[in-house]
Amino acid sequence: MNRRRIAALLLLLPAAGVAQHAAANGPMRVLFIGNSYTYVNDLPMVIADLASAAHETRPFKPDVVLVGGATLEGQIAGHDALPAIARGGWDAIVLQEQSTRPITDPDKMWRAVKTLADAAKKVNAKVILYETWAREALPGTQDSLTHVYRKAASDVHAVVAPVGEVWSEFRAQEGTIPAGTHSALFRADGSHPSPVGTYLAATVLYQTLYGKSPVGLPATTRNSFTQPPPGAAPDDPKDTVPAGLARRIQELAGKVKN
Repeated sequence: MNRRRIAALLLLLPAAGVAQHAAANGPMRVLFIGNSYTYVNDLPMVIADLASAAHETRPFKPDVVLVGGATLEGQIAGHDALPAIARGGWDAIVLQEQSTRPITDPDKMWRAVKTLADAAKKVNAKVILYETWAREALPGTQDSLTHVYRKAASDVHAVVAPVGEVWSEFRAQEGTIPAGTHSALFRADGSHPSPVGTYLAATVLYQTLYGKSPVGLPATTRNSFTQPPPGAAPDDPKDTVPAGLARRIQELAGKVKN
């Protein structure tokens, strides 16, 4: 991630995390709307693990509306996302688009983000766009993904959690991956995150939500492929990221200052 790109990322993030702009007591309540890129390895609970390890005064309390393969447009049509937002009491709504929709049909993504952001505004919730990553075989598509997420954020005055860009920088540092193997960030399908990939996403989202660097937090992630029902995320089995990898990931996420 070059200095110019870091500077661009800084402009997308709030002056402080969600925790510092909300009530000083009670849990941080965050609703995740997305698909398997969020529920594989139980990303919301990995963030909760980081917040717990950091002894945050506002514990992280996620709820989810997650459907495998779903677009944001599909989540709206599926009749769960908008009622979930309307329940209110959220500090933030995290929106994650289907992995290729920003490339194949950005207009539909932008319209869906606006609909969901309008609903979030009615309940005084901050909107965070969880920018995803390029598939393993198509790293060059990250620029397109980033552009579409940034425009969506600009259109609705949302914040981007630049997971995809930190992911891209980690891959650049990894160097050449031997034939028949995969980046540490991917499962064998070259699309879904490994537990390491989910840990990277969690560190970026932790920093975006709490406004604090993840450097020095434990290297704890989770490992599952279970689609949860709407509601609280399940307590999936924990896993551990190798210490060296975790430190590199923390330091990359820590460059994106709030």
